[in-house]
Amino acid sequence: MKDKEYDAIVEKIIKTKSFGRSNTYANLLRYLVASSIKNDVPKETTIAADIFGKTTFDPSQSTLIRVYVYNLRKKLKAYYQNEGRTDAYILRIPKGSYRIEISKKHNNKTSPFTKLYSKPWLATMLILLLASVLTNFYLTGQKKQIGLVSEQGLWKDLLHSKKTTMVVLGDLFIYTERDSTINLDRNIRDPQINSKADFEKSKSNLARPGVDINIPTYSLLIQSSSIWIKNLTEIFFSEDKDYTIRSISRFNPKELQDHDFIVVGMIKTLGIFKAYFKNSDFDFNPEEDELIYNDSTNKKKIRYKPSGNPDSYHTDYGFMAKFPGPNNNTVYLLGGIWDTGATQSLKNFTNHQLLESLTKTMKDKFGELPQYYEVLFEVNGVDRMELSSKIVHLNKIEKTRDVWEVGS
Repeated sequence: MKDKEYDAIVEKIIKTKSFGRSNTYANLLRYLVASSIKNDVPKETTIAADIFGKTTFDPSQSTLIRVYVYNLRKKLKAYYQNEGRTDAYILRIPKGSYRIEISKKHNNKTSPFTKLYSKPWLATMLILLLASVLTNFYLTGQKKQIGLVSEQGLWKDLLHSKKTTMVVLGDLFIYTERDSTINLDRNIRDPQINSKADFEKSKSNLARPGVDINIPTYSLLIQSSSIWIKNLTEIFFSEDKDYTIRSISRFNPKELQDHDFIVVGMIKTLGIFKAYFKNSDFDFNPEEDELIYNDSTNKKKIRYKPSGNPDSYHTDYGFMAKFPGPNNNTVYLLGGIWDTGATQSLKNFTNHQLLESLTKTMKDKFGELPQYYEVLFEVNGVDRMELSSKIVHLNKIEKTRDVWEVGS
């Protein structure tokens, strides 16, 4: 088949109703076909630069190219189910590849330019590996769902914002011990040490003869992180929305200006975002692992602390807040005292039924959806998995409450 024949097939597809009217997808298809004909399968960074003009694109921090190629596969599938039912040739993009294959219908033989192999992308950080694996698993087994969230609901600001959304995951701080007396290396997780600042304060108490104590270049993610990414991926893919991922240990405060944020994790692991509690009706006490509600109406403090065994039946508390960022951006904080509460807070924000229920509760109480709010949930769970939850406090907060004016 000659190049002109490939071009004719591509242009025929692009002009159809099933493909849609997006110039970006049309240019992407033309680009991938031309690259495949030349036996030059592009990398994500090349696609980002040539099609989207992103010369500093980092595929380990953004799903942009994977989202677009995934949607392009869906457009090709829709075309061959409709206008292209009688076509002699079929274009397809195999999963995990950016190479276009062309084959005759009812014939497994593909054209010569489909025979080269592309190098798989390897993630360097555990959280990004989890994101990639779970995203691919989800996309392989599920059809794209439309309308998982309402454009006028609690996701409104994220869906309409021109800023990229950054998902920040609370990871567990660890430190290392090198015991030269017995030639042993250890990784230590101390629940009372959740940041570099905590470590420096405790370092003198940790010192022992013959033991070197240091901070490693890595941290730990809790098991629930995989659930959080899976749930958020469903929403972002359903809305054709790009997002990036950071762990709190790798978060640069300078990025506060440039993104909207979804921050998920146990409250004690949320780093700079714990500044929220310095100007809230809630306080967080990390020493006692408890949230304290300042009840101004009754002039008393109410303490909420998990109970039971997290590996069996227990009660936890989840916390959800939406508040303004420092640069006309938005922060969604989805946390818990334990990971059970954090998972439930995220679930209330991503599960369609629970999201609709929370939306209705807010409208019933305030007569509208407040722009900013904070919610405390009581969560019952077994083995760190949530079973049920109920709202304990639901407050509307004013935009004038400036989280970032207090030291962080």
